[in-house]
Amino acid sequence: MRTITKPCRKIAIAAALALALLPGLLSPCYADNTVWELDQVVRIALARHPLVGQADAEIQAAGARKGQAESAYYPTIGLSTGYSRSRSFSALAHRSLTISSGFLQGSLSQTISDFGRTSAAVERAGALLSSTRETGRSVREDVAFAAKVGYYNVLRAQRILGVERETVKQRESLLRQAQAYYETGIRARIDVARAEANLFQARAELTGAENDLRVARITLLNRMGVDGPRDFELRDTLAAETLPGGLDEWVKEAEKNRPEPQALLEKERAADLNLRAARAGYTPILSGVGGYGYASEDLPLEQNYNVSVLLSVPVFSGFLTRQQVTEAQAQLSSARYAVTDFRRLVFLQVEQSALSLRASSERIDARRKEREASDENLRLATGRYQVGAGDIIEMIDAQVQMARSDTDMIDALYDHSVSVATLLRAMGR
Repeated sequence: MRTITKPCRKIAIAAALALALLPGLLSPCYADNTVWELDQVVRIALARHPLVGQADAEIQAAGARKGQAESAYYPTIGLSTGYSRSRSFSALAHRSLTISSGFLQGSLSQTISDFGRTSAAVERAGALLSSTRETGRSVREDVAFAAKVGYYNVLRAQRILGVERETVKQRESLLRQAQAYYETGIRARIDVARAEANLFQARAELTGAENDLRVARITLLNRMGVDGPRDFELRDTLAAETLPGGLDEWVKEAEKNRPEPQALLEKERAADLNLRAARAGYTPILSGVGGYGYASEDLPLEQNYNVSVLLSVPVFSGFLTRQQVTEAQAQLSSARYAVTDFRRLVFLQVEQSALSLRASSERIDARRKEREASDENLRLATGRYQVGAGDIIEMIDAQVQMARSDTDMIDALYDHSVSVATLLRAMGR
């Protein structure tokens, strides 16, 4: 019998540990049998969805554009140097002349005053940056809302799948009863045929429900911006949310919290500043230029410098400035109309969501009573069929009604959860 030495034993233990940890190293983000709650799904979506990253990049780009506009406040400094040597024939001297020259020079230019052009451009870039930030908030809210709807859709699909499985079990039991009655001569062969047909229909609907659940699961992962894990589980919180308050409170909160109106207001401010910058095109520009360096046609280089102040007054530019002002005025009017229209839209969205929430709550109560009645009807029909007082049609109708009531109840719960999420989105939460 071979004995394992201590170094070999250590190597074997290390290899075993590596094999055990390999799945975790390959998928470090999630463990098996991951169970997500709604808040976790939203947090993952906000951290991983590409639209959020795109919004952050656009905010960064808007910040850079503001920095570009602010660069006009600073002077422009340049440094240049060069050397040239040329040889040419002179007709007067009847000989070739060699000319060499060199220079080393620094220059500085500064706009002293452009009568509001730069300040308007900087403030406009700042307003657009603020608008982009608010748009980024809106994108995050849209991503969170889509993730919530995807979450609830998975819960809905799971519950409907459970209903379809229970329906298959009921119809399998009915088929066994019908076959037993037929074999003993109590029932006709038509009962068996109808029970088989309804069983096959239930199995087809079960297959559709399984596919719907698979689609809902991959849709949720897509809305979260992740690819896995595929075997995740969800906490079932369908229709568990409550939202206190009334329409007036919700509208006020929406006007205060929604990022879209604020983004439009910043765009309106940017359009106003753009108009101010366009009108500044009628005003002159005062700038200063200075240079210092060494230059000469032959060595050694000689010191030289220059300082100048320039006042540039626009006289005629082919009506360019006038057309720029007209465009800016139209853009400002468009921005103001957009603000007014969206304020009306916010009120409409909140009111629609509130009405949908109230209707879904009332529908849940009605569907619950309908389900209780369908359950009682199925119980009575089952009892009648077992004792021979009822026929197969009555039994099948009761099963169909029960399955439809269960599905309608699940849809009402789903509509309630989506209505709450829609109202929260309309309020800017």
